[in-house]
Amino acid sequence: MRFLLFAIPLLLFGCKNISEKNKPPIEPVIDETSILDEKPELPEGAITADFIGNQDSIYVFVKKIDASTESTFIGFENEELPDIIIPESIGAKLTLLKLKNFPNDVLLVNAKLKDSNFNEYYVFVWKDSIWKQPVNRFNIHKSNITDTLIPISNNPKDSTQLLRFYSVFNMDRKSEKKYSWKLMQESVPVAE
Repeated sequence: MRFLLFAIPLLLFGCKNISEKNKPPIEPVIDETSILDEKPELPEGAITADFIGNQDSIYVFVKKIDASTESTFIGFENEELPDIIIPESIGAKLTLLKLKNFPNDVLLVNAKLKDSNFNEYYVFVWKDSIWKQPVNRFNIHKSNITDTLIPISNNPKDSTQLLRFYSVFNMDRKSEKKYSWKLMQESVPVAE
């Protein structure tokens, strides 16, 4: 009787394991349509634009910040375009510009500097398979920045030039500090 009580549970559990081993393996079903429809998640601060001019937008993002060399690396989706390196910076904010002087989208980089009193701007255009700067970099003091200020735009009076803002040091006897930063605007030719 004791032997029977021991043998019955052994047979039940033993038969169950044998039947599980004889089942054919289940192949996973992959729905390829859902994989193709998914769009890549954009990195933080990324923007999409048509820099190449082929009506195919790619995204641009701050790829890396090297604090030891004070350089910011701007990268592009799937490394379709070469990185842009912003010297003497510890970060950046990216903005898309549409300027009538250029058929492609234009990248405006607001570089973060160690001196947080200034915003330094770079304008980049993809032309002839390299990144070009149609205008030199320029700075605007934080006291001149407003929510509505557009640092660079088309010149409505001359289509071959751009209007950009910049800050200049101004001796001001009326203020407590005896100086201020004056916001100026200039028309600059577009470099080829």
